[in-house]
Amino acid sequence: MDRLSKFQILAGLLVILSSIVIFLTAPEAIAAERRPVIPANGQPILSGNMHGSDWRSAAKESKQAYCQEAFAAFRGSAAQSYIISHNIQSLSPAGLCDRIDQYYSLEEYLDDRLGSAAAIAPILFADTPIGTKY
Repeated sequence: MDRLSKFQILAGLLVILSSIVIFLTAPEAIAAERRPVIPANGQPILSGNMHGSDWRSAAKESKQAYCQEAFAAFRGSAAQSYIISHNIQSLSPAGLCDRIDQYYSLEEYLDDRLGSAAAIAPILFADTPIGTKY
């Protein structure tokens, strides 16, 4: 091998290695920059590990703050780009809260975690027009 081809191989390996490092550290950098949405009026912060009873008893401000965070995560997910339903594509944080309310109105889902409800509810109630109550 001549000198130029060795250099090209070395340069190619360097590009591949640096791409892998950037790919592996990028999610951590994005997560570190993200700031949680704090509910208004000093209300408690909801988390994805809470359950339906926590959601039902939470103040409107806490629900809205959680929905803003969950909505941002939903819009940033790769799965969201595969969903073609108009009712899901036009979803807003308030619409997500409506869908979670619908989800937890069914007794069988009360033990489900809030993170699961936020992921499933928009799809489960995709045929329900946004902004309408059940």
